[in-house]
Amino acid sequence: MTWVADIPRRFVREPTAAEYRELRRLRGTQLPGLGVRARIVLLSAERVPIPEIMRRRRVSRPTVVGWLRRFEQSGVPGLLTRARSGRPSRVTPDLLRHLAIVTSARPRDLGVPRPAWSLAQLREYLVRTGAAPAISLESLRVALRRAGLSLKPARTGLAQKGATTMIPGAFEYHAPTSIGEAMKLLATLGEDAKVLSGGQSLIPLMKLRLASPRHVVDINGIGGLAYIREADGFLRIGGLTREVDLEESELIRTRYPLLFDTCRVIADPLVRNLATIGGNLAHGDPANDHPATMLALGAEIVAKGVKAERRIPIGSFFTGPFETALKPDELLVEIRVPLPAARSGGAYLKLERKVGDFATAAVAVQLTLGANGTCEQVGIGLTNVGLTPIKASRAEAALKGKRPDEATIKQAAQLAADASQPSADLRGPVEYKKDLIRVLTARALRKALERAGGGR
Repeated sequence: MTWVADIPRRFVREPTAAEYRELRRLRGTQLPGLGVRARIVLLSAERVPIPEIMRRRRVSRPTVVGWLRRFEQSGVPGLLTRARSGRPSRVTPDLLRHLAIVTSARPRDLGVPRPAWSLAQLREYLVRTGAAPAISLESLRVALRRAGLSLKPARTGLAQKGATTMIPGAFEYHAPTSIGEAMKLLATLGEDAKVLSGGQSLIPLMKLRLASPRHVVDINGIGGLAYIREADGFLRIGGLTREVDLEESELIRTRYPLLFDTCRVIADPLVRNLATIGGNLAHGDPANDHPATMLALGAEIVAKGVKAERRIPIGSFFTGPFETALKPDELLVEIRVPLPAARSGGAYLKLERKVGDFATAAVAVQLTLGANGTCEQVGIGLTNVGLTPIKASRAEAALKGKRPDEATIKQAAQLAADASQPSADLRGPVEYKKDLIRVLTARALRKALERAGGGR
């Protein structure tokens, strides 16, 4: 029998007695949609025209025609939802959350011996762990798309052949060429925007979807923000100055040993070629190296906004984990460090699990000796042992105005350890990190004293 969908008074074939019983039973079922389908067939069997069925059941013509055709072809079983092999009935929020967690981790960290995820490997892992039983590759693609996640084949390296890697979410890219243009963009976009300088912190976070800004403002095209010079009683460093420029600066090497120590142990040469000192500070990461160094040096931050320029003391710049005193429309344009007095010295000591890693703990010390050998000025900053970089004020007070003999150094080192607030993690327990601060503070003080007395 040929079904002609466009004829409005076409009726379904007469159901058998068994089909009538099953249709009446299904009519009262609570299963979503099944009762409606049974009623559509029963109405048509009672010679109710398609337009009237549409009006009574409040469904479209394609819906009515489709289910009548299914009954014509397959009987009552044709009204049941056909199971599609490998595809879940719906992508649940739990599955989407699980996908976000799994794809943000490296396969090796989850026991999968691969450098990166492929679609097949991801499906195998989800099925093996019970997160998504019998999911098909097509269903997995749909779930990834719905979660806003992407797997992109790696394009280089034989070891990466066939592997995949995550890519950031969609964002609008802006490239201002002047500070004024950048200020207007930041004022307009507000908290939806992130500033891109070196990109060595922001880009990895975006790749892992830990940060998903709607707008990225690339300030690398702005001239006049990369410099190192002494003027008006300060060492002035432009916000876009690269770490490699600090490392290769003769001025930094000879006059600012603490800063020289710091920039040499940041990540690796590839990162230092791009990373900027302004980005390192504005990111507000307590594990970064420059924040503690700037606390020890007593620096100040110059922030420029649409309406005004502010000078922010470094002690009030870091307000929380990954949070600073910068307003959404402000740009860090300069770092100012007071010129060192005679008989000044500094040192930065860092313990890391491997070269280029974040510090397990680190200590920055800057001091100035008076004519009688006492500490006239002293600054001590601690890295990665708190929610923000820590200024060890009590340790500084224990040294100021005193001769830095061994007993005084030990006392200050213990006070610095007491000021630390580390958390236990893969790098070590709390007690270990506190003792590490004690040891590193004592060593950094001795090295700073040596440099203050006889130079580097």
